[in-house]
Amino acid sequence: MGLLVIGVDLAGSILRPTGLAIVHERSVTCMTLYSSEDIVKVIAKTRPRLIAIDAPLSLPLNGRMRCVDRMMHKLGFPVLPPLFPGMKALTIRGLILKALLEESGMNVIEVHPRSSLKALKRIWGRSLSLSDIASKLGLCFSHNPKNKHEEDAFLAAITALLHLRGRTRVISCVDGEIVLPRW
Repeated sequence: MGLLVIGVDLAGSILRPTGLAIVHERSVTCMTLYSSEDIVKVIAKTRPRLIAIDAPLSLPLNGRMRCVDRMMHKLGFPVLPPLFPGMKALTIRGLILKALLEESGMNVIEVHPRSSLKALKRIWGRSLSLSDIASKLGLCFSHNPKNKHEEDAFLAAITALLHLRGRTRVISCVDGEIVLPRW
């Protein structure tokens, strides 16, 4: 089996859509799921080399904001802190999903798709579209993204792909890591 990565734009609730993008060889498939069971089932079935999740995957040592979040802000990539009122449920769901996947022997990284897009625009130009990104990486969509959740899942998957190719920058602090395309 060839190169396989998955990007997940995780929702904080099973009532809201979670985007999932699978990059296998040169093909990209996007889908929308809701339950954690369905998300884990698809990921377990495909056994990717790397899973990139758009959700905080660690907690601050104190306060609401992690050191890594502050570093992202300083670099021009604003992210919401894990314990911000609207982010708590997402953070808890992300931590649980990460634990389930890692217990199954899978590798997981934290990403922030809108920051990934901003970093890619620093590299390839401001008018960069998702089709442009796919084309530059030699990919084609077997199922085009149907909503913003699937679009963000695609950006997460691209960040995972670039990470495996050694073309990322890991923003790291004592309380977490966020992976971005290298600019």
